Amino acid sequence: MREKIVNELREKNKKTLMVTSPRDGTGNTFLVSVLGYSAAYFSGMKVLLVDLNMRRPELHLPFGLEQDKGFTDILIDSVPWQDVAKPTGLEELEIITAGKPDQDLSFFLNRPILNEIVPQMKEKYDLVVFDTSPVLVKNRNNLDPIHLSNNCDMVIVVAQAKMTCRNDLKQTVSAIQEGGGQVRGVVYNKQF
Repeated sequence: MREKIVNELREKNKKTLMVTSPRDGTGNTFLVSVLGYSAAYFSGMKVLLVDLNMRRPELHLPFGLEQDKGFTDILIDSVPWQDVAKPTGLEELEIITAGKPDQDLSFFLNRPILNEIVPQMKEKYDLVVFDTSPVLVKNRNNLDPIHLSNNCDMVIVVAQAKMTCRNDLKQTVSAIQEGGGQVRGVVYNKQF
């Protein structure tokens, strides 16, 4: 799967990938961490993983990192994104964690911050992967994954075996496409 995604992005000279799902508990974060690690380790790509799931920010866990000093600091305190990108122990892989989970972000989420920083990230990294909240779950403290999909070159939707229903999957894909995102595939996860 890593090779297919990486090859398609490279062929089209694209660099940004968003991973989302219809609802919680599908394994997005696991997929993002494995994809990012393997792209950095096996392909030698310079990779940035960004945790934008403020509902369940867990991307820091597989790498043993602290969650604080992350994306919320970019939004609230206007900290440059480069200052919160954390090393992982693998030279080619860095992570921007979600940041302080108790922050009220609703006021800050309307800022066009992604329009400003995504092009900068694309200049520094070969691959930027965004781990987002679910599309069908409302939460005022989250960046809208549909809006984010418009800033990404490719979107992957994760469906969980025996949990994700077809209607939810169809609604998710339709919502992303109607929002201008490019859904390139669905990962059917049997593990989580």
